[in-house]
Order: sequence, then C-alpha cells, then structure tokens
Amino acid sequence: MVEKETCVSNDIKYEGPIFKIDSRRVKLFDGSLAQRDVVTRGPAVGILPLIDEDHAVFVKQWREPVQDFVLEIPAGKVDARDHGDIKTACREAAIRELNEEIRIHPGKLEAFADGFEAVGFTDSKIALYVATELTHLDGANQLPRDEGEYLDVVTISYDEMTSLYEAGQLNDLKTITAYFHWTIRRLKNGQ
Repeated sequence: MVEKETCVSNDIKYEGPIFKIDSRRVKLFDGSLAQRDVVTRGPAVGILPLIDEDHAVFVKQWREPVQDFVLEIPAGKVDARDHGDIKTACREAAIRELNEEIRIHPGKLEAFADGFEAVGFTDSKIALYVATELTHLDGANQLPRDEGEYLDVVTISYDEMTSLYEAGQLNDLKTITAYFHWTIRRLKNGQ
C-alpha cells in the first residue's frame, strides 16, 4: 500500500519571476531516500470567453518551451495584483487576464473546473472559468500586456475547434479541457 513521503531536506536550485525549482530529499515508507525535483509556481487561471454558444475567443502565441505556436484560451498566473482568499484572487486574475490578453470584460464569469497541471513535478494548480456577456474595452480601460508578450487574438467557431481537436491540432491541455466544457455546455443546451 502506498504511504505518505516525508521531506527531510529541501534545496532551492533556482528562483525566478515565474517559478522556482526545489530539489527535495524524501524519506519513503520503507526508510529509503529518494529525490524529488519540484517546480513551485503557484495558482493560475484559464478562461473560455464565449462570444455566443457557437464562437469563442482564443490567443495564439509562440511558446519557446515547445518551439511552436500554440492556440490557447486566455490564461495567466495569479500574482500580487490579485487580492483576497485564493478563490477571490483567482477571479480577479481571470478578469485581469481577459483585459490584458483579449481586451474584454466579462459580464458573467463562472468557474467550471480546477486541478493540478502536472502532478509529477509541479504544485501548479489552475482554475478554469467560462466568461460570457463580453464587453470590449477601449484603449483607456486596457491594461498593459506582460513584457515580451505578443499574441494574436482569434475568434473560432465551435465547429472549427472540433475540427482542430479531431485533427490532433490542439496541443494545450487547458484549452482541450475548455473545449470539452464547451461541448458539455452545448449538449446541455440541446446543441
């Protein structure tokens, strides 16, 4: 039977603006020691912005770690600009990210899932939302994008997303999860 591991030492190998890497020695249930490298990032959010039940807004950007352009739902890290308990801070981050990335404000923002992104090496947890009743923000109300963040904002129909999914062209799991939520939402509405 599996049992809890106990951390006996922790050595921070790297600490930067987005994440840190810890090298941990853990004691296993049988008394032996093992190493666990852990990326600590903190909470993040992702949002499926629905223009209507048939169209949503996505971003496409270059992602250096995978050396490719990736189609994604707007997303980002919860940071010092977001206040309150974790639930409130995540909602604030979702609203902020929608402004920064696609220049809209949601009339309604509903949480539909949260979970760990890659439990084998990181504690990062993402809260996912669907945004509706979208209002475009003009220049005076727009927040600046993150430094070095360049992206294309694209509107895609549900049928186009289905074709991308079936062709294996969606490669971001938060976006695939949002697509599944969109599918369930449409099924519940008889579409």
